[in-house]
Amino acid sequence: REGGAAAPSPAQTQTEDGGRVVVVEGSFRCGGQEHFYLETNSTLAVPSDSGTDMALYCSTQAPTKTQMYCASATGMAAARVVVRTKRMGGGFGGKETR
Repeated sequence: REGGAAAPSPAQTQTEDGGRVVVVEGSFRCGGQEHFYLETNSTLAVPSDSGTDMALYCSTQAPTKTQMYCASATGMAAARVVVRTKRMGGGFGGKETR
């Protein structure tokens, strides 16, 4: 509904055999949509026993960005954060910063 206008009401008629037909008329607009990504978004962060290094196993198309975000969030040097990822497919750029 736009501008407070009432939703269209369905018009009801009957078929020859007594069945009911409902006809709804109106318009629908939908904004942009994201692609459906084939792989799930997930990350497993494994700190070293000493707590000075971090290994990340994640589904990302941007391992360097992931490394920098994790280093910034944890206060570690980026060289202490290792990001491991399998070859990606079907992400269409949607796993760049997620």
